[in-house]
Amino acid sequence: MVTDYLFCEPLIIERLKEKLTDFTEITGAAGLAQVQDENIPAPAAYVIYQGDVLNASPGATGGVQARQQFVTQLWAVVIVVYFADGRGLGEQVNSIAGPYLSQVIDALSGWKPDTNNCLPIKRHPQQLPAQYEDGYGFFPLVFQVQIPASMGGYR
Repeated sequence: MVTDYLFCEPLIIERLKEKLTDFTEITGAAGLAQVQDENIPAPAAYVIYQGDVLNASPGATGGVQARQQFVTQLWAVVIVVYFADGRGLGEQVNSIAGPYLSQVIDALSGWKPDTNNCLPIKRHPQQLPAQYEDGYGFFPLVFQVQIPASMGGYR
């Protein structure tokens, strides 16, 4: 029995590290908080817990005794690229970010963080907008993973 509700984070990070060898940094939200605005590593990926989606059906909420339920966790992977050029226009930001976005989608889609208990990861319908600031592009992708949660621990 595992008692860490957010056990998927280190597993997702390790999966991305295995598959995305060109990235300068791949870490969790704590790593993003430590980055200084002027010196953001790029390309980089940050894995951030976005909360849960709960299904209200009796089966999803644990049935009559509520001993086990299935929870869908949302995990964002924010890809950071540096795109400022000598003129400061950043005209090629999408051609820089596009291949990295494809690599992240390929690395996580259909992969199971825990082969015994989790369903395969897939993209979540709700996505977050890209942002551009000070020569950097931030491209979030939101994934979902369904995990069983039971009384006395998770999984």
